[in-house]
Amino acid sequence: MKTKAKLIICTLIFTIGGLINIFFTTSVHSVLSRQSTTLKLFSVMECLKSMANSKQHLMLFLFFQGLVVVMAVMFFFTNLRPYQSNLVEITPEIKTPVPVGQYQHGSARWLKDEEKDKVFDSFVLDKNAM
Repeated sequence: MKTKAKLIICTLIFTIGGLINIFFTTSVHSVLSRQSTTLKLFSVMECLKSMANSKQHLMLFLFFQGLVVVMAVMFFFTNLRPYQSNLVEITPEIKTPVPVGQYQHGSARWLKDEEKDKVFDSFVLDKNAM
């Protein structure tokens, strides 16, 4: 995904998360401070007044907004493509991953063309010899 598209989505995550966060933290704060017994939806003005009047509500909002920021940053820096290793072409239809590392998982590999003559013996039949 392009950087510009990721920035737009991160901005949307931050904005929408912030709007939801205002209402959610107001409801949670009202229940925790025993101003109401159930979660309910408050108006925007009530939410902002509550945040302005209560330091605890403001801290709750900032905590949850921090989580929203972390989500947006994680979305921006994560790579959405699956891992793709380099491949060795054995035949046009068969490809295997190249050997990497320090052989923790074994050292088997395909022979190179120049190694095949050293490893395998061959005998060429001559039809005219008989």
